[in-house]
Amino acid sequence: CSSDLYNQRLEAFLSRLQAMAKEQNEKIETVNRERKYHQQNAGQELNVLSAQWRELCLKNIEIEEACAKINNHLEDLSKEAAERGWNLDVSMENGSLPHVKY
Repeated sequence: CSSDLYNQRLEAFLSRLQAMAKEQNEKIETVNRERKYHQQNAGQELNVLSAQWRELCLKNIEIEEACAKINNHLEDLSKEAAERGWNLDVSMENGSLPHVKY
């Protein structure tokens, strides 16, 4: 008789443990679903940010190329001015343009 009571208590204890384990597994599943959802959203955001970063890099390259072209053009103009005998430094200091005779 006492063994039957002991077995009943063990079975009740086992049932409580199984219920607790089931509850914990459900909580774990919920956490895992939320984690997966957040990771997927973060992945999408990373893809968007990565694409924006690439676009900005390309724009920076275009700007650098445009600046190099402008600098080359300015050098060419300075050489041409020197060949014509124009002193651009003096004209720039005076705030006036050189008088050009054609």
